[in-house]
Amino acid sequence: MGSSDVTIVDIARALGISKTAVSSALHGRGRVSEETKQRVLSQAERMGYVSNRAAQRLRGGRHGAIGLHLPVDLRELAFYMEFAFGVGDVAAATGLDLLLRTAEATSDSRPQIDGLLVVDPTPDTFPAATSGLGSAPIVAVGEYRGDGHERVAAWIAADHRGLAGEVLDALAAQGAARPAIAAIATPREPLWAGDVVAGYGDWCAIHHRAALVIRVPVSPTDTEIAEALVAAEAAGHDALLWVAQSVVPHALALQAQGIGASVRLGTMAAEPGPARVVGVDLRPREYGRAAAELLLRVIDGAATDSEYVRHEALIVTPPQTP
Repeated sequence: MGSSDVTIVDIARALGISKTAVSSALHGRGRVSEETKQRVLSQAERMGYVSNRAAQRLRGGRHGAIGLHLPVDLRELAFYMEFAFGVGDVAAATGLDLLLRTAEATSDSRPQIDGLLVVDPTPDTFPAATSGLGSAPIVAVGEYRGDGHERVAAWIAADHRGLAGEVLDALAAQGAARPAIAAIATPREPLWAGDVVAGYGDWCAIHHRAALVIRVPVSPTDTEIAEALVAAEAAGHDALLWVAQSVVPHALALQAQGIGASVRLGTMAAEPGPARVVGVDLRPREYGRAAAELLLRVIDGAATDSEYVRHEALIVTPPQTP
Protein backbone atom coordinates (compact mmCIF):
# COMPACT_ATOMS: atom_id res chain seq x y z
CA MET A 1 0.00 0.00 0.00
CA GLY A 2 1.56 3.32 -1.04
CA SER A 3 1.86 6.14 1.46
CA SER A 4 -0.63 8.29 -0.44
CA ASP A 5 -3.30 5.64 0.16
CA VAL A 6 -2.83 5.12 3.89
CA THR A 7 -5.58 6.59 6.09
CA ILE A 8 -6.19 6.74 9.80
CA VAL A 9 -8.78 4.00 9.32
CA ASP A 10 -6.04 1.68 8.01
CA ILE A 11 -3.85 2.43 11.01
CA ALA A 12 -6.78 1.91 13.40
CA ARG A 13 -7.55 -1.49 11.86
CA ALA A 14 -3.91 -2.54 12.04
CA LEU A 15 -3.74 -1.69 15.75
CA GLY A 16 -7.27 -2.73 16.68
CA ILE A 17 -8.14 0.66 18.16
CA SER A 18 -10.60 3.39 17.24
CA LYS A 19 -9.95 5.89 14.48
CA THR A 20 -10.63 8.65 17.04
CA ALA A 21 -7.68 7.45 19.11
CA VAL A 22 -5.48 7.33 16.01
CA SER A 23 -6.47 10.85 14.96
CA SER A 24 -5.86 12.19 18.46
CA ALA A 25 -2.43 10.59 18.62
CA LEU A 26 -1.39 11.83 15.17
CA HIS A 27 -2.68 15.37 15.53
CA GLY A 28 -2.04 16.01 19.21
CA ARG A 29 -5.71 16.40 20.16
CA GLY A 30 -7.93 14.65 22.65
CA ARG A 31 -6.81 12.29 25.38
CA VAL A 32 -4.71 9.27 24.59
CA SER A 33 -2.05 7.61 26.70
CA GLU A 34 1.60 8.07 25.84
CA GLU A 35 1.83 4.34 25.13
CA THR A 36 -1.03 4.50 22.61
CA LYS A 37 0.46 7.59 21.02
CA GLN A 38 3.79 5.88 20.48
CA ARG A 39 2.12 2.76 19.08
CA VAL A 40 0.16 4.87 16.61
CA LEU A 41 3.18 6.90 15.53
CA SER A 42 5.27 3.76 15.03
CA GLN A 43 2.53 2.05 13.02
CA ALA A 44 2.01 5.17 10.92
CA GLU A 45 5.70 5.28 10.11
CA ARG A 46 5.76 1.58 9.18
CA MET A 47 2.77 2.04 6.87
CA GLY A 48 4.17 5.19 5.29
CA TYR A 49 1.37 7.43 6.49
CA VAL A 50 1.85 11.03 5.36
CA SER A 51 0.81 13.06 8.36
CA ASN A 52 1.42 16.66 7.37
CA ARG A 53 -1.74 18.53 6.43
CA ALA A 54 -0.40 19.91 3.16
CA ALA A 55 0.00 16.36 1.86
CA GLN A 56 -3.41 15.42 3.21
CA ARG A 57 -4.97 18.31 1.32
CA LEU A 58 -3.31 17.30 -1.93
CA ARG A 59 -4.38 13.69 -1.43
CA GLY A 60 -7.96 14.45 -0.45
CA GLY A 61 -8.66 17.54 -2.52
CA ARG A 62 -8.93 19.73 0.57
CA HIS A 63 -8.73 23.49 0.74
CA GLY A 64 -6.70 23.78 3.93
CA ALA A 65 -9.20 26.12 5.58
CA ILE A 66 -12.10 25.97 8.02
CA GLY A 67 -14.98 28.42 8.39
CA LEU A 68 -16.54 30.10 11.41
CA HIS A 69 -20.02 31.65 11.34
CA LEU A 70 -20.87 34.02 14.20
CA PRO A 71 -24.28 35.62 14.85
CA VAL A 72 -24.21 38.92 12.97
CA ASP A 73 -25.98 40.80 15.78
CA LEU A 74 -23.82 39.39 18.59
CA ARG A 75 -20.32 38.99 17.23
CA GLU A 76 -18.99 42.20 18.84
CA LEU A 77 -19.57 40.76 22.32
CA ALA A 78 -16.44 39.69 24.17
CA PHE A 79 -17.52 36.04 24.37
CA TYR A 80 -17.64 35.64 20.60
CA MET A 81 -14.32 37.40 20.11
CA GLU A 82 -12.59 35.11 22.60
CA PHE A 83 -14.32 32.09 21.07
CA ALA A 84 -13.00 33.07 17.64
CA PHE A 85 -9.50 33.45 19.07
CA GLY A 86 -9.74 29.89 20.40
CA VAL A 87 -10.74 28.58 16.97
CA GLY A 88 -7.86 30.56 15.50
CA ASP A 89 -5.43 28.97 17.95
CA VAL A 90 -6.29 25.50 16.67
CA ALA A 91 -6.28 26.59 13.02
CA ALA A 92 -2.83 28.14 13.40
CA ALA A 93 -1.45 25.12 15.25
CA THR A 94 -2.60 22.78 12.48
CA GLY A 95 -1.59 24.93 9.50
CA LEU A 96 -5.13 25.85 8.46
CA ASP A 97 -6.61 29.15 7.35
CA LEU A 98 -9.70 30.47 9.11
CA LEU A 99 -12.54 32.11 7.19
CA LEU A 100 -15.10 34.20 9.07
CA ARG A 101 -18.53 33.97 7.43
CA THR A 102 -21.39 36.38 7.92
CA ALA A 103 -25.17 36.00 7.96
CA GLU A 104 -25.28 37.72 4.58
CA ALA A 105 -23.74 34.69 2.82
CA THR A 106 -25.87 33.55 -0.14
CA SER A 107 -26.19 30.41 -2.19
CA ASP A 108 -24.01 32.09 -4.84
CA SER A 109 -21.01 32.21 -2.51
CA ARG A 110 -18.77 29.14 -2.65
CA PRO A 111 -16.41 29.24 0.33
CA GLN A 112 -13.23 27.24 -0.15
CA ILE A 113 -13.38 25.53 3.22
CA ASP A 114 -13.24 21.95 4.45
CA GLY A 115 -15.80 22.40 7.22
CA LEU A 116 -17.79 25.03 9.08
CA LEU A 117 -18.50 25.92 12.71
CA VAL A 118 -21.91 27.58 13.14
CA VAL A 119 -22.25 29.39 16.48
CA ASP A 120 -25.69 29.71 18.11
CA PRO A 121 -27.66 28.57 15.04
CA THR A 122 -31.37 29.37 14.81
CA PRO A 123 -33.95 28.56 12.12
CA ASP A 124 -33.56 32.16 10.91
CA THR A 125 -29.76 32.11 10.60
CA PHE A 126 -28.83 28.50 9.82
CA PRO A 127 -29.86 28.44 6.11
CA ALA A 128 -27.81 31.53 5.23
CA ALA A 129 -24.90 30.39 7.39
CA THR A 130 -24.62 27.07 5.57
CA SER A 131 -25.50 28.09 2.01
CA GLY A 132 -23.13 27.10 -0.76
CA LEU A 133 -21.20 24.59 1.35
CA GLY A 134 -21.93 21.54 -0.75
CA SER A 135 -20.87 18.45 1.19
CA ALA A 136 -18.54 20.26 3.60
CA PRO A 137 -19.31 19.06 7.14
CA ILE A 138 -20.97 21.35 9.68
CA VAL A 139 -20.45 21.43 13.44
CA ALA A 140 -23.01 23.36 15.49
CA VAL A 141 -21.91 25.27 18.59
CA GLY A 142 -25.11 24.97 20.55
CA GLU A 143 -27.76 22.39 19.75
CA TYR A 144 -29.81 23.02 16.61
CA ARG A 145 -33.23 21.44 15.96
CA GLY A 146 -34.58 23.53 13.09
CA ASP A 147 -34.84 22.93 9.35
CA GLY A 148 -31.71 21.43 7.88
CA HIS A 149 -30.54 19.99 11.21
CA GLU A 150 -29.65 16.76 9.41
CA ARG A 151 -26.73 18.67 7.86
CA VAL A 152 -25.08 18.95 11.29
CA ALA A 153 -22.42 16.27 11.62
CA ALA A 154 -21.63 16.97 15.29
CA TRP A 155 -22.25 19.59 17.93
CA ILE A 156 -20.80 21.01 21.10
CA ALA A 157 -22.63 22.90 23.84
CA ALA A 158 -22.59 23.82 27.49
CA ASP A 159 -25.41 22.64 29.75
CA HIS A 160 -27.04 26.06 30.07
CA ARG A 161 -30.19 24.69 31.66
CA GLY A 162 -28.22 22.94 34.38
CA LEU A 163 -25.81 25.87 34.78
CA ALA A 164 -28.72 28.24 35.41
CA GLY A 165 -29.73 26.08 38.37
CA GLU A 166 -26.17 26.07 39.71
CA VAL A 167 -25.96 29.86 39.58
CA LEU A 168 -29.31 30.15 41.37
CA ASP A 169 -28.12 27.69 44.02
CA ALA A 170 -25.01 29.81 44.51
CA LEU A 171 -27.13 32.95 44.79
CA ALA A 172 -29.33 31.21 47.36
CA ALA A 173 -26.23 30.27 49.36
CA GLN A 174 -25.41 34.00 49.45
CA GLY A 175 -28.86 34.76 50.86
CA ALA A 176 -30.98 35.37 47.77
CA ALA A 177 -34.22 33.42 48.08
CA ARG A 178 -36.44 35.03 45.42
CA PRO A 179 -34.52 35.43 42.14
CA ALA A 180 -35.90 36.96 38.95
CA ILE A 181 -34.35 36.58 35.50
CA ALA A 182 -33.51 39.19 32.86
CA ALA A 183 -33.94 37.18 29.67
CA ILE A 184 -33.03 38.17 26.12
CA ALA A 185 -35.75 39.88 24.10
CA THR A 186 -34.95 38.99 20.50
CA PRO A 187 -36.90 37.41 17.64
CA ARG A 188 -34.01 35.01 17.05
CA GLU A 189 -33.43 33.77 20.58
CA PRO A 190 -30.77 31.04 20.41
CA LEU A 191 -31.62 27.71 21.97
CA TRP A 192 -29.15 28.19 24.81
CA ALA A 193 -30.89 31.39 25.95
CA GLY A 194 -34.21 29.54 26.05
CA ASP A 195 -32.51 26.77 28.03
CA VAL A 196 -31.40 29.30 30.65
CA VAL A 197 -34.99 30.49 31.09
CA ALA A 198 -36.14 26.86 31.31
CA GLY A 199 -33.48 26.19 33.95
CA TYR A 200 -34.73 29.18 35.90
CA GLY A 201 -38.27 27.80 35.70
CA ASP A 202 -37.05 24.40 36.89
CA TRP A 203 -35.35 25.97 39.92
CA CYS A 204 -38.38 28.07 40.86
CA ALA A 205 -40.65 25.02 40.62
CA ILE A 206 -38.36 22.86 42.76
CA HIS A 207 -37.99 25.55 45.43
CA HIS A 208 -41.60 26.75 45.25
CA ARG A 209 -40.64 30.29 44.29
CA ALA A 210 -42.70 32.72 42.21
CA ALA A 211 -40.99 33.29 38.85
CA LEU A 212 -40.48 36.69 37.24
CA VAL A 213 -39.11 36.83 33.68
CA ILE A 214 -38.09 40.33 32.58
CA ARG A 215 -37.24 40.71 28.89
CA VAL A 216 -34.39 43.06 27.95
CA PRO A 217 -32.53 43.64 24.66
CA VAL A 218 -29.30 41.78 23.90
CA SER A 219 -27.38 45.04 24.46
CA PRO A 220 -29.59 47.06 26.83
CA THR A 221 -29.07 50.73 27.59
CA ASP A 222 -28.42 51.91 31.13
CA THR A 223 -32.03 53.03 31.26
CA GLU A 224 -33.25 49.54 30.32
CA ILE A 225 -30.91 47.95 32.86
CA ALA A 226 -32.18 50.31 35.55
CA GLU A 227 -35.79 49.50 34.64
CA ALA A 228 -35.09 45.77 35.05
CA LEU A 229 -33.45 46.31 38.45
CA VAL A 230 -36.35 48.46 39.66
CA ALA A 231 -38.93 45.98 38.33
CA ALA A 232 -37.30 43.08 40.17
CA GLU A 233 -37.02 45.04 43.41
CA ALA A 234 -40.57 46.37 43.19
CA ALA A 235 -41.92 42.83 42.72
CA GLY A 236 -40.19 41.66 45.91
CA HIS A 237 -37.33 39.74 44.26
CA ASP A 238 -33.93 39.88 45.89
CA ALA A 239 -31.75 38.69 42.98
CA LEU A 240 -31.64 39.11 39.22
CA LEU A 241 -29.98 36.62 36.88
CA TRP A 242 -28.79 38.29 33.66
CA VAL A 243 -28.72 36.16 30.52
CA ALA A 244 -27.03 38.75 28.27
CA GLN A 245 -23.32 39.52 28.43
CA SER A 246 -21.59 42.79 29.37
CA VAL A 247 -24.54 43.97 31.50
CA VAL A 248 -23.37 43.39 35.06
CA PRO A 249 -20.73 46.18 35.19
CA HIS A 250 -23.42 48.69 34.19
CA ALA A 251 -25.84 47.19 36.73
CA LEU A 252 -23.24 47.49 39.49
CA ALA A 253 -22.64 51.14 38.61
CA LEU A 254 -26.38 51.83 38.75
CA GLN A 255 -26.69 50.05 42.10
CA ALA A 256 -23.89 52.25 43.45
CA GLN A 257 -26.25 55.16 42.70
CA GLY A 258 -29.00 53.47 44.73
CA ILE A 259 -30.96 52.00 41.81
CA GLY A 260 -32.14 48.47 42.67
CA ALA A 261 -29.40 48.31 45.29
CA SER A 262 -31.05 45.50 47.28
CA VAL A 263 -31.00 43.09 44.34
CA ARG A 264 -28.12 40.62 44.16
CA LEU A 265 -26.73 40.01 40.70
CA GLY A 266 -26.04 36.79 38.82
CA THR A 267 -24.84 36.34 35.26
CA MET A 268 -24.71 33.56 32.69
CA ALA A 269 -21.65 35.13 31.06
CA ALA A 270 -19.08 36.10 33.67
CA GLU A 271 -16.30 38.22 32.21
CA PRO A 272 -12.60 38.39 33.12
CA GLY A 273 -11.69 40.26 36.26
CA PRO A 274 -12.40 40.00 39.98
CA ALA A 275 -15.43 37.89 40.82
CA ARG A 276 -17.95 40.43 42.07
CA VAL A 277 -21.12 38.51 41.33
CA VAL A 278 -22.22 34.91 41.04
CA GLY A 279 -21.86 33.80 37.45
CA VAL A 280 -20.93 31.26 34.80
CA ASP A 281 -17.50 31.42 33.21
CA LEU A 282 -18.00 29.69 29.87
CA ARG A 283 -14.23 29.76 29.23
CA PRO A 284 -14.83 31.04 25.68
CA ARG A 285 -11.30 30.59 24.37
CA GLU A 286 -11.23 26.97 25.52
CA TYR A 287 -14.75 26.60 24.08
CA GLY A 288 -13.49 27.77 20.69
CA ARG A 289 -10.53 25.39 20.81
CA ALA A 290 -12.75 22.43 21.69
CA ALA A 291 -15.18 23.30 18.89
CA ALA A 292 -12.38 23.56 16.33
CA GLU A 293 -10.90 20.24 17.47
CA LEU A 294 -14.30 18.61 17.08
CA LEU A 295 -14.63 20.00 13.55
CA LEU A 296 -11.18 18.66 12.64
CA ARG A 297 -12.16 15.23 13.94
CA VAL A 298 -15.23 15.35 11.72
CA ILE A 299 -13.16 16.41 8.71
CA ASP A 300 -10.65 13.64 9.40
CA GLY A 301 -13.43 11.06 9.67
CA ALA A 302 -12.50 10.41 13.29
CA ALA A 303 -15.73 11.59 14.93
CA THR A 304 -18.67 9.34 15.66
CA ASP A 305 -21.95 9.95 13.86
CA SER A 306 -23.74 12.96 15.37
CA GLU A 307 -21.04 13.25 18.03
CA TYR A 308 -21.96 15.46 20.97
CA VAL A 309 -19.38 17.17 23.17
CA ARG A 310 -20.36 18.77 26.47
CA HIS A 311 -18.28 21.89 27.13
CA GLU A 312 -17.51 22.32 30.81
CA ALA A 313 -18.12 25.77 32.31
CA LEU A 314 -17.19 27.09 35.74
CA ILE A 315 -19.33 28.71 38.43
CA VAL A 316 -17.71 31.88 39.77
CA THR A 317 -18.67 33.23 43.20
CA PRO A 318 -17.51 36.44 44.90
CA PRO A 319 -15.10 36.13 47.83
CA GLN A 320 -16.75 35.93 51.22
CA THR A 321 -16.32 39.04 53.36
CA PRO A 322 -15.60 38.56 57.05
